[in-house]
Formats: sequence, C-alpha cells, structure tokens
Amino acid sequence: MANGGFTRRCEADLLPANQDAWALRNEVIPLPGTEEGYARARFLGTTGAGKTTLVRQIIGTDPATERFPSTSTAKTTVCDIEIVLATDTVFRAVVTFFPREQVRMLVEECALAAATTSLFEVGKLTSPTSRLLEHSEQRFRLSYILGGVKERQGELSDEEDEDSGPSVDELPEVTEAERLAMAEQISQYVSRIEEIAGETLMQAEKELGVNLKRMEKKELDTFQELFEHALRQRDDFHGLVDEIMDRVEERFSMLAPEGFRRDRSDWPLLWQFETTDRREFIKTVNRFSSNYAPNFGKLLTPLVQGSRVRGQFRPDWLGDCECKLVLMDGEGLGHTPDSSASISTNITQRLNEVDAVVLVDSAEQPMQAGPQALLRTLAASGHENKLIVCFTHFDGVKGDNLPNATAKKEHVYKSLQNAIGSVREVLGRSAENALNRTVSERVFFVSNIQDPIKEKAKMTLDELRRLVVAIQATIIPPPPATVTPVYDVTNLILCIPQAMNAFRDPWRAKLKLPSRSNVSSEHWTRIKALSRRFAEQGMFEYDTLRPVADFILRLSEHIIVFLGSPLRWEPGHAPDEMKQQVVDEIARRVFTDLHELAAQRLFHERVKDWAAAYAHRGTGSTHERAQDIDGIYDVAAPIPGEAANENASKLVADVMAKVKDSVSKSGGVFQ
Repeated sequence: MANGGFTRRCEADLLPANQDAWALRNEVIPLPGTEEGYARARFLGTTGAGKTTLVRQIIGTDPATERFPSTSTAKTTVCDIEIVLATDTVFRAVVTFFPREQVRMLVEECALAAATTSLFEVGKLTSPTSRLLEHSEQRFRLSYILGGVKERQGELSDEEDEDSGPSVDELPEVTEAERLAMAEQISQYVSRIEEIAGETLMQAEKELGVNLKRMEKKELDTFQELFEHALRQRDDFHGLVDEIMDRVEERFSMLAPEGFRRDRSDWPLLWQFETTDRREFIKTVNRFSSNYAPNFGKLLTPLVQGSRVRGQFRPDWLGDCECKLVLMDGEGLGHTPDSSASISTNITQRLNEVDAVVLVDSAEQPMQAGPQALLRTLAASGHENKLIVCFTHFDGVKGDNLPNATAKKEHVYKSLQNAIGSVREVLGRSAENALNRTVSERVFFVSNIQDPIKEKAKMTLDELRRLVVAIQATIIPPPPATVTPVYDVTNLILCIPQAMNAFRDPWRAKLKLPSRSNVSSEHWTRIKALSRRFAEQGMFEYDTLRPVADFILRLSEHIIVFLGSPLRWEPGHAPDEMKQQVVDEIARRVFTDLHELAAQRLFHERVKDWAAAYAHRGTGSTHERAQDIDGIYDVAAPIPGEAANENASKLVADVMAKVKDSVSKSGGVFQ
C-alpha cells in the first residue's frame, strides 16, 4: 500500500558491500612503522577522560586557535583519526566515509524516533526535533549536517563545552540567513514526520481496534512495534527520508570535486587534500571532525568513518627530542556498566598493528568499568605489554589525607593496582603479574592539559616528555625467547565449554530468557536494532551490544589461562618474563584468528537467520526474536557437553585448529 498497511516491505536480499576503509586510507597515506623508526600508539579511554586533549598536546595544536582534533565534555570523537607526525612541510589528509546504505539507515532511524517520540515518550525530556537531529547512539548527529533549530531565548545553564570559545581558524561559515533557512527546513521535516505519524496512528488504531491512550505497558510495546513497521511501509515516509538524504549528499559539494574517489553509485568513498599552508589545512580537516556549533549545517563529521593526516605536527615543549609517532584516536570506551564487557572489534582487530595502547583515565575517578574492561582484553589477547597508562585531571585529586604530589600519585596508582588485581579472578595470577610488570614504569600523571602548558607546570611537562619517550620505546624488540611450552590438548578441549557458557548465559539474560547471570535485560528496541544491523548492514554490533566481540573475548579469556599453564616448559628454569613473552605471542595469534572465526560463525553463516529474527512483528515478537537469536548462538556458539552434537564438535575442531596453528608458529608443541 502507498500510505499504510501492515504488509512487510520487500528488503534487498544482498547486504551492502563492505569497504575496507583502513586499506583505502593506506593507499593514499601509508602508515609508517618500525621499519621507518615510527611507533604507533592507540589512545583509549572513557568519554570525557581527556584522550583527545592529550593527543592535541602531543601533536602541538593550539586549543584556542586550531582546536584539532575536536574535544568536548560529551561524546565527540566517533570516528578513527590517525595522525602521522612528519618533518616534511606538506600537510596531507585523506578521509573515508560511511557507505550510503548505512547513512540512510541511520537517517531513517532518526526519522522513526522523531515520529514515535510524541506518541510513545510522553513526559521525557526529548522532542521530535532532538530525536531527528541526534541518533540514540550519539554517534550520528544530523544537526552537524543539516543545521540546528532556533536557539531558545533566556535559557539558563551552568555548563560550557571545553571548545565553546572563539577560534581564529574556525570562524562561522554559516550566515544568519542560512541558519534561519536551515532551522525552517528542519521544522518542516518535523511537521511532516508528525503528520505522517498521526495518520499512521489513526489507521493502526482503526485496523487493530485499539486506543493508544488506554493501553497497558505490554500492549503498548507491541503496538509501538506494529506502528513503526507500518510507518516504514509508507511511501511518503521513505520519500521524506530520501529528501533528507539528498540534503546530506549535497554537503559533499562543499569540497573540491577532484579530491573524491566514488563507488559505483557515485557515493564518496574517500576525499583527499594537501597543502603547505597549516592554517588552511587545519580549517579544512576540521570540517570532518569539528563539533563547532556555529558551523552546524556545513560539517561532514557524522559521515566520516575515518581520517588520516600527515604533517609537521610537534609540541613546543618537546624541545629537540625526536618524535616519530603515529597517534590513533577514536571513539571512547563509553561508560560501560560492567568490567566484563567486551571492547568493540573495531578496536581489537587493529591491536596487532599498534605498538602502544595508551589508556587515558581521569585521576579524579580512576579505573571504572571501561578501563577495567580494556585491561582484561589486553591481558586476554596477549597485548598487555603494549599498555601505557596516563591519568589526566591530576589537579582535581584533593583530600586532607593527600598532603603532596607523591601521596596523590600513590592514591591514584592504587586504583590501577586494584583494577589489575581484579584481572586475576578471571585470567589468573600470571596475567596479573604481567600487567604489573608492564605498568611499573609506564604510569603518568598530567594536569590542566586542556590549555597551553606553561613553563611553571614542571611536573606535567616532565610527564609528557617521559610519555613520548615511553611510546617510542615500545618499538624496541625484546630479546629472543629460548623456551618452549609443551601443552596437552585435553586441557584445551576442557576450557571451551566454560568459554561458551560464559558467552551464552549473559546473552540469555540480555534476551530476557532463563539465565543465572546477573546481567540486565535489554530493551526490545535495542535487540531489534542489533538484529537489523546483522541482517541488512553486515555490522556486528549496536552500541554496547557486541555478540561477536563477546564471543572472541570469552574464548580468549579461557584460552589464555590454558596457554599460561602448559604441562611443562623446556627448559624449566627459564625466567618468567621469557615464558610470558612466548605465551603473549601465541595469544596474539589466536586472538587475531578468533576475529575471523567469530565473524564466520556468528555472521557469515547465519545472515538469513538474523534476517528471520529481525522480521518478527506483532504480539509475542520480542520473545520470538529472542528465541531466534538464542537459536543462532546455539548453532554458532554451542556449549559442548557429554552428548554428541555436530555443531559443538565443529566448534571444538575449529578452535583447536586455530590454537594448534598459533602454538606451532610460536615454537610451542602439543604432547
């Protein structure tokens, strides 16, 4: 039907082609590595900890006049940014973009959220306009591209973003007339969405013989899903989404056309740019990373999958010291509620390609769940020797029991030791000891880095210089290991059921199925959004829902315990550091291989099953979808038991093959 009905709209059978954005950027600006004497450092930390601010200090960009990369107290950095500190005078940049299909899905979800807000979220501090302009994940903000709404006069606030001050190189590009026109256009979009939503509601109530205002909570959830489905069947709704997409695509015309490389549908894959003018360069690249509100309507930030820049970046405080670094920044870890949460595969799949992982955490509230989850992941994957920890906001550490800087450092450091101690509960004492050895000389404390650092800030300047030296030292290879671990395959087989149970039980809790886990259940809309991404976009996660990453981490956690406890070492008197070096090498190989295994089992072999799970509608659909997803896991991630099970046998064989191959390549043997 053109304007309603509950018949399912036909979806394309083929998933959008996945592009390797990392490879695209490498074609234009290859990342230098250890061969050229460069150290690659990935900066990670919770939202607001100051990791991007720290990156600014190391590359020497002015926080007032350049403001690159952008920072804020809210979630700001949502794409990968790679910065090569070079000595040549040419500044170069390459930017890769999200595929058209993914951008359209996000625009559609924003429009859908705007339509449901006034009907199903009465009393909440949201509006249809805010829902249209900002996706619930806070990664995609249409306001950056389309502009904002008219400011409310006389609104009171005590808050101010870190980057709210004036900027020389980022003066407003949007005129007042353009701003008003954009606001009017957005108002028209919202009015049309509300009109379409109202018509859809009336038709749905009539067809189903119900009244929205008289519904109970359970009935309301079912009706909302049917309402959203009916809305997605309407041609006028999709016509509106197409109009918004046209406005989005128009924004690419602000860039020089010769810089683009496009796909077969003429959607931009990448854009490249170079100049010898630093001022012009910063102004141009800020269009792809800025959160500067006066330029809303002419920013491309939400469309950027990743950007890479190369140029003469260097802080004044470094003096004549060599600084051959590649700094990688990206989305924060988020405020994860659980230290056992998994880290996104967007991060973990690149761990092999970095030399240092700089965990940036706030000294005021150090080592919350997100940083703990990262420690656990690094230890389980054999990458703990890359860890460097930098505590920001050290100036905020105060207390009557902390009379001097040494006492404050010890106070903050204890939180790190406690977090490392918690790793022992899952990964064993050897993992704890390895982390402690790594961080013993790699913990740094800095204050007030949001501003240019003055000469009198001697502690912070010294810590920053030592941090740069520590990052560069990570490329120094360790001495060769001359010790061989000998393993028993039986012990490997026994750890797989434990790993799969650790994966499956929390997911049953998330799906509101019987479980012994204390993990909270997820709202049906989030589970539905996850299934849609698997079914239609070839994406492995939605916000904090990461089944592929969970599968990898749970297996890694149990395999690292196995690897760290061989039957014997030959020779047995080898030092613990050398033994750990061999275990880490094996674990890194296994961790890399598990990414391929997890993607194959949970996604590539199960795409049709995810589509079937997403397709459920109406009464009972939430439970049916949950059962379908649990069924996917039952095939892809079965828990091996005493009874014969073909799927479990295949899983055990696959894992054993990966581990045996990694052990063999690293010089270990199976008895």
